[in-house]
Amino acid sequence: MIYYTVYFLTKLVSWLYFPFTAHQTQKIPRQGAFILASNHISNLDPVLLGICSVRRLNFMAKIELFKGALGFFLTRLGSFPVKRGESDFGALREALRRLKEGRVILIFVEGTRRIGNEPTEAQAGVGFLAMKSRVPIVPVYVQGTDKVMAPGTKFLKRGRVYATFGEPFFVNDAPTYEEASRRILDKIYALA
Repeated sequence: MIYYTVYFLTKLVSWLYFPFTAHQTQKIPRQGAFILASNHISNLDPVLLGICSVRRLNFMAKIELFKGALGFFLTRLGSFPVKRGESDFGALREALRRLKEGRVILIFVEGTRRIGNEPTEAQAGVGFLAMKSRVPIVPVYVQGTDKVMAPGTKFLKRGRVYATFGEPFFVNDAPTYEEASRRILDKIYALA
């Protein structure tokens, strides 16, 4: 109930502050588990992808956000904590469990927000999840959210945002988790 209440309220806020265009949403599977793999440029990204998707999303969020009331709220929205900067096998197990239940997991392949044109690397955990779960990966490229909610700010500036979804694909034949993650990141940036 909380998820869909927040979904509709967020759509209203979006209409006022950050009107969005979602390209190729027909590529989002209507049933079954999959990994929605995205670039990450703003704290607004999970919000945008949540209102663009026809499916309810589950997503990892940094463990620091799970203190107090915010943590309770994030949990109700389908989020679960991940420790950044280390291999968090508990978070990976939780993601695999949810995928096994047929849910959708939103993952930011670079692990943290990309600022400007800084070179970034794909996190190996994404490749691990993709290869272990054997579910399709749907790449999505987000644009404009960094202008509406720049890194380090807590307020919205009016602006247009975009999400472009790509064809579902698999990386089961990748030789390593790192290579699987790199392939996923390449598919995301090919949508730019």
